[in-house]
Amino acid sequence: MRRTLLKNPGIAHFLLLFAVILGIVELGLYLLYGRTSFDPNYSLYAIAGMGAGILFGLIGLFSGLRAFAFLSYLAFLYGFIHLVVSQINLIANILYGVDGSTFPVTFYVMMGAAFLSFVLALLSGVTMKQKGKEVQNETEE
Repeated sequence: MRRTLLKNPGIAHFLLLFAVILGIVELGLYLLYGRTSFDPNYSLYAIAGMGAGILFGLIGLFSGLRAFAFLSYLAFLYGFIHLVVSQINLIANILYGVDGSTFPVTFYVMMGAAFLSFVLALLSGVTMKQKGKEVQNETEE
């Protein structure tokens, strides 16, 4: 029997569930607060990466296939990289102290959620049992 979120979930499924939840938080915060006066446009690549990470994570949760956890990791990482790139002008402005502004709390939450989503998805993929090995162990019992 293959482990899924609904049938006999393991720690890997909970890690992937938290990654998906953080991905939803990240996407929501980006859509609400991601546009700044330094870059008034959304990054479609960041949105695509976040959305794909959520989608692959959900498929991995309900199918129990390890490959979707890794695909979720790669998509969340892609979204994180483009999120940083889309916010680079804001980051540079604050680090150089051009106008004395500071990072808003939503920036920290958004970046933290983005970072944790790809880390948790990676940990999920690493700890999730492979389909073949689990079936082989059950037939030996």
